[in-house]
Amino acid sequence: MPTRTPPPILLAGLAIALLPAWLRGRRSFSGEARELMAYRSTLGSRTARVDTVLDELGELVDALRRRAVDVDEAVDRLTAGEDELDATAEEIREMAAPEDLHSLHLEYEANLERALRGIVTAERGCGLTRQRHRPPDDDEPISYWKRGYANIVHARLRMEEIVEVMLAWEPGRPAVANVSARVRREG
Repeated sequence: MPTRTPPPILLAGLAIALLPAWLRGRRSFSGEARELMAYRSTLGSRTARVDTVLDELGELVDALRRRAVDVDEAVDRLTAGEDELDATAEEIREMAAPEDLHSLHLEYEANLERALRGIVTAERGCGLTRQRHRPPDDDEPISYWKRGYANIVHARLRMEEIVEVMLAWEPGRPAVANVSARVRREG
């Protein structure tokens, strides 16, 4: 007895009926992947800008410590950098991080705040130099610049480490940016 093949119209109808269910299953996976890629892209561009600004401001504060830059010029650059970083910090706070990256995202934000406090500390040192009764070779502003520089540099280094982990993170793997994880990656 010959086998009977279903009519082409029936096959087409069955394919059309099953297609939405198949696509829904695929969309959920590609949707998550798309969200992760969008997060990485946005995070990468914003953190790269933050890193560049912090690098410039760190060098500027270091130059203040060595008295190699004019204080008035430094104040203008520090204020502009602080404003830019404040705006970027707000954008980063508004980002929706994948659930597994929430703690690292929050730690990044905290270190960005630390860097901003370092900038404000350096600005306070500049403010001290503008006081009329201060001698030009007073060392008190230098202590503010040292603390500001240390906060900027240390926060920036930790932020680089956190961003490296967040950008390389894959779903299902732990998102850890501590010393033991760094040693395992480097070893």
